[in-house]
Amino acid sequence: MSATKNFGTILRELRKLRELTQDDLALRTDRSVDAVSQWERGLNWPNFETLVRLGKALDVPVRVFFQEGDLTQSEQRAMLEIQAGVILSGLNDGDLQVAVEQLRALAKRTQSAS
Repeated sequence: MSATKNFGTILRELRKLRELTQDDLALRTDRSVDAVSQWERGLNWPNFETLVRLGKALDVPVRVFFQEGDLTQSEQRAMLEIQAGVILSGLNDGDLQVAVEQLRALAKRTQSAS
């Protein structure tokens, strides 16, 4: 996969993970929807300033956009942690409490199995 296609795929996945539309991302980065669409399709690259804005808008370090090929275990874990954080941040207080209790139970079970 070409570098621009890979970048576009990562950008699209992060945007969807954050439940943002292309319009939302364009507004958060002060860029056009057409530009976001071209980046996601791998037709164009954003400049460095825009990469920084994309990172801030999606709450990820800029280096995430340049992952090539298969992710290492630590990179996979980092992506899972980002996903978990996004999911948890969208919960109301009651559901968040339930999720935390479930995570504690899972962690306890995992620790006792090792």
